[in-house]
Amino acid sequence: VWRIAAASRTAAAMGQTGSTSDKVPVRLVPTSTQIRRAQTGLTSKWWALQLEGKVPAHVCLQAFGKEYAALKQQHCGHHQGDHQRCLKNKKLDPLSMAAWYPQCGESFELESACVGGLLAEIDKRCEAPLEAAAAAAWKAGGDFADQRLTDVLGGIGRCIAKVSSTKGVAPQYDVEAARKRFAMSKGLISR
Repeated sequence: VWRIAAASRTAAAMGQTGSTSDKVPVRLVPTSTQIRRAQTGLTSKWWALQLEGKVPAHVCLQAFGKEYAALKQQHCGHHQGDHQRCLKNKKLDPLSMAAWYPQCGESFELESACVGGLLAEIDKRCEAPLEAAAAAAWKAGGDFADQRLTDVLGGIGRCIAKVSSTKGVAPQYDVEAARKRFAMSKGLISR
C-alpha cells in the first residue's frame, strides 16, 4: 500500500494524475524535447546532462521541480491552460497526439516556444548554479544520494525561485514561428 501511495504522489507531482484534471503539476522539469528545441540558445553543460539522462528525472524533480513548475506556470501557464481547455472542451484524448494536435496543437506549440524562452532565461540568469550542478553531477559519478550533490542541485532551485520573483523577466520566443510550426505539423499529422 505504501508503494502505491508513494507512486501516486509522484505521479501527481509530475502532473500525471489523469487526463481531465485542471490542476497544474506541483513539480515539473523540462522535457527532453523542450531542451532539444531550445538547445541552440543554451550554454550550460547542465542541459546536456539532463538531456542525456545522466541526472535522473526524479533527482531533478526533487532538486528544482517545485520552483520550475511555479516559474513555468507564471510565464507559460496561459498557453498550457488554453491547451487543457481545448482538450477538455473537445473531449480529446491527451495521450493521442494524432487526435488532439489538429484541433489543439497551436496552444501546445506556443507553450513549447514559451518554455524554450524560459529555459534561455534560466540558462542566462542561473549560469553559476547550473555549471556547479553539472560539475558536481559528473564528480558524483552516479551517486545521487550524495548530500553534497543534493545541496549543489538545490542551488538550481534557489536560483529559479529568485528568477520567479524578479521583476521584468519575460521569456523571449517567436510566436509566429510557433504558429507556422503548428500549421506545418498539422498538415502532416492530418494526413
